[in-house]
Amino acid sequence: MDKIQKWQKEIEEITGDVEDLLYSKYHADELEKIIKENDFVKQHIGSFWEHYKLNYTFFIISKIWHQIDTDSDSLSLINLLKDLLSNHKLITKNWWVSQGPNVLSSEEFEEKFGKGDFLDSKLVSEDIKNLEGAAKEIKQFRNKNVGHKDNTGKFPSNISYTKIKDAMNQIEALVIKYQLLLTQSGYSSLTPVADDWQVAFTEPWIKKEE
Repeated sequence: MDKIQKWQKEIEEITGDVEDLLYSKYHADELEKIIKENDFVKQHIGSFWEHYKLNYTFFIISKIWHQIDTDSDSLSLINLLKDLLSNHKLITKNWWVSQGPNVLSSEEFEEKFGKGDFLDSKLVSEDIKNLEGAAKEIKQFRNKNVGHKDNTGKFPSNISYTKIKDAMNQIEALVIKYQLLLTQSGYSSLTPVADDWQVAFTEPWIKKEE
C-alpha cells in the first residue's frame, strides 16, 4: 500500500468515527428538545437527565480526544495531518484532478489546497494549529478529569459546552476538507441521516402495576 492509499484508508476510518460522534450529538440535542418542550417530562426526568448529560459529556470528550491523540500508534486526525505535512509534495495538483469520477479543476485545487503544483504545507500547518487550538481545553479537561472523581464521588464536569461544540465543528470541517483532498468526496455534513428513533416514545411503554 502506497502512502496516498494509506491516507485514503485512514480518512475513511476517521470519517466513520466522527460520524458516530456527530450522530450522538444529534441524539442528545433532540432529546433535550423533547425534555424542554414537555412540562411533565421536565418535572419527572430528575436524575436521569443529569446522569445522561454527564455520561454524554465524557463520551464526547473521549471521541474528540481520539482525533487529537498524538501517540504514534493512534489513528487520529491530527496524526494524519502531520503525516500529510511531512509528505505534502506527494499530493500533486495533477494527481488530484485525475482522480475524481466527476470533473475536478485545477482552479478548485488551487482555491482549496494551494496555488502551486502540490499541497501547500502552510495550509496543512495552519489546519493543525487550528485543530490544536480548538481542542486545547478538551485536552486539558481530559488529562485532569476523565477517570477521576471528586470528594463527593461524582465526576467533575466544568468544561464549557461551547468549547466542546467548537472542537466538534473544527474536526468536522477538517475531515470534510481532507476527504475532498484524498478521496474527492464532496461532503457537506458528517451528521448521518437520522432514523425515526423518536417514534418509540410516542406510546406509553411502561405499564404501572394495578
